[in-house]
Amino acid sequence: MTTDIVILVLLLPFFAYFLISYVFKKLHVNNLETSLQVTNGLKLLNLKHILGIIFFGVFPFVVLTDYQYLILTLGVMKLKVLILFLLFFFLSAYAAMLGVNNNKLKEQGNGGYRFSDAKYYFFIRIVFLLCYEFFFRGVLLFYFLDSTSLTLSITYVTVLYVLIHAFDSKREIIGAIPFGIILCLFSVYTQSIWYPFLIHLALSAIYEISIFYQLTLNKNSMS
Repeated sequence: MTTDIVILVLLLPFFAYFLISYVFKKLHVNNLETSLQVTNGLKLLNLKHILGIIFFGVFPFVVLTDYQYLILTLGVMKLKVLILFLLFFFLSAYAAMLGVNNNKLKEQGNGGYRFSDAKYYFFIRIVFLLCYEFFFRGVLLFYFLDSTSLTLSITYVTVLYVLIHAFDSKREIIGAIPFGIILCLFSVYTQSIWYPFLIHLALSAIYEISIFYQLTLNKNSMS
């Protein structure tokens, strides 16, 4: 496969999802918290994530076969890296809990959702995060590593990672910089996207489960 085709394969998913994020931002369905305030918001958010799975996961996995090993293997894990991984995993979980405690939800939410809705949403969300990491900390990062230095590769990926968060809150955009760098380093030193994925999952799952419970399931139990 020529370099031009590889670049096209990398650019297409990025710009496609960037456009998708813009459209869903206009629909007020850019994250779980906002989508729960909109009619059929959770279904729309599921659709957004499914499109992300296709563009960030299925498409590059099928087309760029040289990078499949990043998701098909657990990679190499040395003791020092394992210790750092566990440290950042629990720090991410702790940061998520702090975010939950500091986030005073003013919206009324939607008490019409059930546990089955949460089950479907979080299954899709987890698959999306895996595909997300495969694209940014996998295919994109290792493509740059083939032609440039580690520092420049991480810089390029982090810039693109921040750009894809352009329609999120200012706090999320700023936080994406150090978080993205850390995830890139784990991907490089383990030769796998599973460790960045698990760290990202620790941050996302704890925060979003709490949000979902506060805005939906908790209201059902109180009614």
